Amino acid sequence: MRSGSKDANEVVSPDRVGLVRSLGRWGLTALTINCVVGAGILGLPGKVYALAGASTGWVVAGAAILALAAALCLAELGSRMDGSGGPVEYCTAAFGPVAGFAAGWLLWAATVLAAASLLNLFATMVAPDAHTLIVVSTGLGLTVLTCAGMGRSAIASGALTVLKLGLLGGVAIAGLTASAAPAALPTTAAQPVTALILMFFAFVGFERPTAVAGEVVDARRAVPFALLAGMAVVTALYAGVIAACWRGVPNLALSERPVGDLLGRLFGSEVARGAELAAAVIVLGTLVSQWITAPRLMLALSESRQLPAIFGRIASGRGTPDVAIVTTGIVAVFLALGGDFVTGIAASSASRLLIFMGCAAALLRLRRQRGIPEARFHLPLGAAVATCVILVCGALLVVASAELARLGVLIVVGGLLWLISNGKR
Repeated sequence: MRSGSKDANEVVSPDRVGLVRSLGRWGLTALTINCVVGAGILGLPGKVYALAGASTGWVVAGAAILALAAALCLAELGSRMDGSGGPVEYCTAAFGPVAGFAAGWLLWAATVLAAASLLNLFATMVAPDAHTLIVVSTGLGLTVLTCAGMGRSAIASGALTVLKLGLLGGVAIAGLTASAAPAALPTTAAQPVTALILMFFAFVGFERPTAVAGEVVDARRAVPFALLAGMAVVTALYAGVIAACWRGVPNLALSERPVGDLLGRLFGSEVARGAELAAAVIVLGTLVSQWITAPRLMLALSESRQLPAIFGRIASGRGTPDVAIVTTGIVAVFLALGGDFVTGIAASSASRLLIFMGCAAALLRLRRQRGIPEARFHLPLGAAVATCVILVCGALLVVASAELARLGVLIVVGGLLWLISNGKR
């Protein structure tokens, strides 16, 4: 099923047999916001302010610009191809199947590791005394929801995104309109570069919605729209929450729960305790987005014969890659039962830098390559923007490279699956 017009003489990504293009541009935009906005924003204002002090505003702006530059590269790539996989398709078209496999498997591993970390966090928030039960039951529920079809998954993602926006938007408005109690400057030495890295990682996640393009109506127009609109909303939301905390939490540099402290000062301790519920809702929304996007990466790798064909099986009627969804769910739950929150998030965030570098390099290559569909969104000064993304992400990777080792087991498993798949040819 094809939606939208086809440019003359273009070769576009073929629809996967069995997939249904049921997700519109607004649903994809909601998924983008859901992928980016996580529970970290509830504690981020204090950490960034402690590191940057009076330069916090510049740090937020700098991180937003860096994230937007990477998102713009993905927007142009997404306007050229409309199949599932996102970075898998982009890197395969530019550099061949090995590069596509590396990008896809690394993003899948990073997403699953982050999902495991958030499962741990969610269980701790909801019922720490029943940690294992919550992890397993939540993982099972998310797997069943995702197997039910993209339509139902998108409705759940959209509803949780609206809740996220309402909760965090309400915090921002309340903090910015109430009487001021400005934060005292931190007494420690400023570390703006560290603050920039921390803030930049809070913006990652926008790369994952590109993986579901094969189920998006008129994907080559919808993907750029969703990326740009989603990042605009996220930037405004983050800026509002951080400014509200800066304006309303006197001990911001020392606060571990700045949003809770802000609500406590404005409305009392009962409302402040509601911040814990808000955090759980935000985490659950992010988990839904991870369960939606990660299996589509396995699907794309299977379709390109980089993983065994079983991972590309589509359920008739529902149009979902059930084997990939169940596999992703099992691995995430298993990792959640044996890992911790901080370790998984750090490794997942660091791996995104490699993916951004690969996609930026793919943009440079595809602009010169013949036989590639024309971009429906052409990034002005695209070569300069992509080069900057490669250089900046490379510099950040030097700082965060140690965390990539934590993906070691998943990378080895991916390599073995690749050898099995290619050995059958």
